[in-house]
Amino acid sequence: MRFRSTCRALLLVATASSFSPCASAEPVDDSTRNAARSLASQGKEALDRAQYERARDLFHRAYTLVPAPTIALYEGRALAKLHRLVEAEEALMRAARTPLDAESPEPFRKAVHDAEDDLAALQARMPKVTITTSGPGASDPELSVTLDGRPLASALVGVELPIDPGEHTLNAVAPGGEPVQVVFSVVEKQRPQVDLLVPAGHHAEAPKPAVVAPPPPPPTEPPPKPAPTPWQRRAGLVVGGIGVAGVATGIVTGLMAGSRYSKAERECPDHHCVEGGAGWDDVQAFRTLRTVSTVGYIVGGVGLAAGATLYLTAPSRPSGGTQTGALGLWVNVGSAGVMGAF
Repeated sequence: MRFRSTCRALLLVATASSFSPCASAEPVDDSTRNAARSLASQGKEALDRAQYERARDLFHRAYTLVPAPTIALYEGRALAKLHRLVEAEEALMRAARTPLDAESPEPFRKAVHDAEDDLAALQARMPKVTITTSGPGASDPELSVTLDGRPLASALVGVELPIDPGEHTLNAVAPGGEPVQVVFSVVEKQRPQVDLLVPAGHHAEAPKPAVVAPPPPPPTEPPPKPAPTPWQRRAGLVVGGIGVAGVATGIVTGLMAGSRYSKAERECPDHHCVEGGAGWDDVQAFRTLRTVSTVGYIVGGVGLAAGATLYLTAPSRPSGGTQTGALGLWVNVGSAGVMGAF
């Protein structure tokens, strides 16, 4: 029997000298390989004798020296016998995920295959628990939760997590508050939910009264803009200006025409002027200026009449306006203009 056990142990590490889980791993020297072989042999004997804790320890030590899948497989089996299913799952995963190549020995290939089978069976047995917190202290960001004396990360609260079968102790405390404890038991394949009712911590601040902001002041209306001048008023002023210019032109050219007429009358005896003679140019200038004066009076009269009509018929400016329309005309000898406010 001892010979058979020793042979099995030798198979665990016999080919470890060629095993390298990654390309950069250094080769195992003879001394290390011999030590791993001895530990694996002792571990297999302890496993056959149902000394599961000792077997687990020996296999774990051997694996740290030579990370062979055969050793990880037996470590996982020893942990499963101890009902430490979570650790057993990790050991079997190490064995099942061992990278192999064309030169990997047959015992390693078999160990990877057996680890995959053991892992599937183990996961079907694995119980899972969902831990939740409630109560006034559950939302405290400094809430401390421990499971079997080990801190439980907040990311694991409210979700299923694998757990070993057996009795477990769950503790929680908010800073300054009273600690709470829940003891629960699970069996294989069970999926219980455990809730912790956490009281508020003593140092928790009382809720502050809501600060009601004063209502904003009513919006102030901008001052009214001056009403624009109606377009008819503006057009009336422009047309009226043209009319004033026309009248001024008629007056000026009329005065000039009168001057030329008087000169021609003096130079042409009996009011008869001969072409090319004295006074003939004055007669021609008189006729031209008379025509321009006549046209100027006509344009001026029409412009003044139309401008006055447009201005006086324009709609009244709305109340509240800051300006009133005013129109003024002026005419002097040789000049004329229009004055208006709008």
